[in-house]
Amino acid sequence: MKKLALYIVLMLPLTTTLSASLTLSEQDQKAIKATASNYANGWYSGDKDRMASSLHPSLAKRAYLAGTEGKRQLHEMSAEILVAGTVTENIQQYANTAKRAEIEILDGFGQVATVKLQMNDWVDYMHMIRLENGDWRIINVLWEFNENYKK
Repeated sequence: MKKLALYIVLMLPLTTTLSASLTLSEQDQKAIKATASNYANGWYSGDKDRMASSLHPSLAKRAYLAGTEGKRQLHEMSAEILVAGTVTENIQQYANTAKRAEIEILDGFGQVATVKLQMNDWVDYMHMIRLENGDWRIINVLWEFNENYKK
């Protein structure tokens, strides 16, 4: 019993430290959510400018998905490819459905943040950076199709 009490006393400060790692101001949190929202709604509306405004030029978007033969492989997109794929046909594709864009800031410190974005067909885990002018941009995305995706 004494060992359990000692363990709890020693581990409590560690768990408190780990759970309190979000050190972003309210203003930064709003800007981060706005960046993720521009990304999602730029996609749904086919607005290339809105999408581009959320991305760092060095963006790397990756997924490890099943290929044509069913074997999983790495799929990669740059900012340029992602913006080019943001097309006005997306308006019709999502016209009769709610446009899901659930944004959760998972962690943040200083000039970086990790964000989870749940959209209609996939989940994005984003890394964002704050630029010198204070704007936030998405620099990395790891994503996976969700249960709603229809092939």
